[in-house]
Amino acid sequence: MGLAVCYDHGGIDLAWSIFLCITAVFMLMAPLAVARLSAISRADSVGQLQTA
Repeated sequence: MGLAVCYDHGGIDLAWSIFLCITAVFMLMAPLAVARLSAISRADSVGQLQTA
């Protein structure tokens, strides 16, 4: 059980690791969001062309 805690998480270390995790999640989600928005805008422009 003593091996489970490798080092003490101080306030700065904990905040830095949380920041890195959140940044990694945003970096993974951003391309998916851009792809989704472009798909929505393409579908919307196709819909406008069909009604014209």
